[in-house]
Amino acid sequence: MTLHTAIEKLLMHSGHPMTTQDIANDLNKNGWYKKADNSAITAFQIQGRTRNYPNLFNSSGSIVSLTGLIKSNLKKDEDTSVSNKDEHYVLDLCDKILGLVSLRQHKFDFLLGDENLKGIARKLPVDSYYEKLNLVIEYCEKQHSETVTFFDKPDRLTVSGVHRGEQRKIYDERRRQLLPIHNINLVEISYSDFNHDRRKKIIRDYKTDEKIIRKKLVNYLK
Repeated sequence: MTLHTAIEKLLMHSGHPMTTQDIANDLNKNGWYKKADNSAITAFQIQGRTRNYPNLFNSSGSIVSLTGLIKSNLKKDEDTSVSNKDEHYVLDLCDKILGLVSLRQHKFDFLLGDENLKGIARKLPVDSYYEKLNLVIEYCEKQHSETVTFFDKPDRLTVSGVHRGEQRKIYDERRRQLLPIHNINLVEISYSDFNHDRRKKIIRDYKTDEKIIRKKLVNYLK
């Protein structure tokens, strides 16, 4: 991945403008781009690269944002329809606030779904896991708290013998029960914690949203 593609991807994931120093810090942590000599990426390097690609980036002093007119070079599974989801926005903010890179969609051997007809139980993923903190963060969209026909598919039964909406409730409760038993803390963050529109999508205000998440994670901050 080139440096400008890594910057583009980071800005898409963050969902807001960033300073050149913050971009450099985050790229040094996540390893999306490595310099040939393995030295650290600098804010000066970010500033120079973004100015070389005015079709991709707007620069105002040390603040960098996407132009909004880009055709992304990212792979299909990394496009804006995925990376710009509220879940990614919230979890990326958690990474930034905690100063750690989480393991997304991590699976534990002890956290299993119900068995299928072949007697096989799949591992249930968690949204975000911080091994250093023994912490799991789950972002709860509207389908975790209300009926949503599109997600629940009420006319189709799962291996649990119920529709997907009911199964989601069962699995959410299973995470709440089993994670603490294995000494793993669980923090749930909901769309309802933020200012949101009638579709239950977050109306993003970076500074306000960061304060909300900091309160949620106060016990895990340095």
